[in-house]
Amino acid sequence: MHDIGIFCDEIPVPGEGGAEHTNDCCSQRDALTYDINGTDISLPVLVNEAAMLMNQFTVSAKRVKALLEGTGFRPVEIFPGKALMQLLAVDYRKNDLGDYNEAAIIFPVLAPGESRPLPLVGPMIRTVKGTLHNFVYRMPVDQNFTTHAGRFIWGFPKWVSTVDISFDEKRASATFEDQGELVFAIESPATGKIAAKPQTAPSLAIRDGRAWRTFGVTEGEGMTVKLGGKAPTIGNTHPLAKLLRELGLPKRPMMSVSMQHVRLRFDGAESVPVGQPFSSTPQ
Repeated sequence: MHDIGIFCDEIPVPGEGGAEHTNDCCSQRDALTYDINGTDISLPVLVNEAAMLMNQFTVSAKRVKALLEGTGFRPVEIFPGKALMQLLAVDYRKNDLGDYNEAAIIFPVLAPGESRPLPLVGPMIRTVKGTLHNFVYRMPVDQNFTTHAGRFIWGFPKWVSTVDISFDEKRASATFEDQGELVFAIESPATGKIAAKPQTAPSLAIRDGRAWRTFGVTEGEGMTVKLGGKAPTIGNTHPLAKLLRELGLPKRPMMSVSMQHVRLRFDGAESVPVGQPFSSTPQ
């Protein structure tokens, strides 16, 4: 996927009979049930076993604001002029949508009508309260079915790519390549034994001219949190890698996180026209 714009054409999903277009092979049966390319999926979607790692960075708020133009979203500034960005990878092992790997580029943002938090402490407070909105800018996966499901149920910007994730006794690592070109490779320590209590977080996405908001709940064991960490490896030729370089990477993250045993729950999404507020906006 070489188009870095948020409002871009959706890449068809490769299938046995040729290219598949998500809206042509998926439908909603009722409020809680979807037909995803011939398979029924019921809400909530449960993930019983997964593992994840994440690097969080400070990046240029001006550049993120330009990237978000037209969405109605505004970057959360942890310091004046500095926005947040996360590079994330999840190994879904036991999951209603199958066994697959996923990467993501995420920006914490303010939704339309949402008040600006205080610098530094404000985003932290909203994270703890489960009200910090995370805009999913890109979400590559390595399987077809979850691409259709993620798009149609939650509006996530998924497409089939190459995502490799590994955990050993000391570290977790992930590599995201697209069409044979490196986009990013991240690492995080993985020696922690912290238990993570259930944490709610709203994710945002843009699809089909609408803004989508999904609340997910994450919990688990074996969490490691470290200030700083190893600088990621960023590709040189892929447009997404070039964007990450424009944002100031590679550099050391402000925080590195991993969790060896993760459980998640995803409810249905609310969608509204782009630029309009959601039904309730956390303050």
